[in-house]
Amino acid sequence: MNRRFTCIFLVVLALAGALPRTAFADPTAGAVQSTLYFGLELSDGGTVGERDWTRFLAEVVTPRFPDGLTVVDAYGQWRNPALADAPIVRETTKIIIVVHSETPEAAAALANIKAEYMDRFGQKSVFHTEAPLRIVE
Repeated sequence: MNRRFTCIFLVVLALAGALPRTAFADPTAGAVQSTLYFGLELSDGGTVGERDWTRFLAEVVTPRFPDGLTVVDAYGQWRNPALADAPIVRETTKIIIVVHSETPEAAAALANIKAEYMDRFGQKSVFHTEAPLRIVE
């Protein structure tokens, strides 16, 4: 019986070592949660409409993160810290949350998304935060 247990243990150990490891299964790869904040107010007084947002999401964001993301409707405010008497700007916002591996490809994809949004809708910036993440399933 002891010999059988040892044999089974060695087979399981060998199989475990042969399993493919994804970026999230490998703790050395590092998972990151990136959160992007997209203000919807345009400089001409208009707003990014739902149709334009949906097109941007389909054409720019989803192809770069096809495995999944979350979009949240929000309302936010900010003030330009470079100006002493800057007014508080309040606007509707779309937040995209993406969990991904920490790779140069992911960083480039996020930079491309932000640049495309700024170019397409005449925005000065897209607020972006990142935090290391431990995935619990």
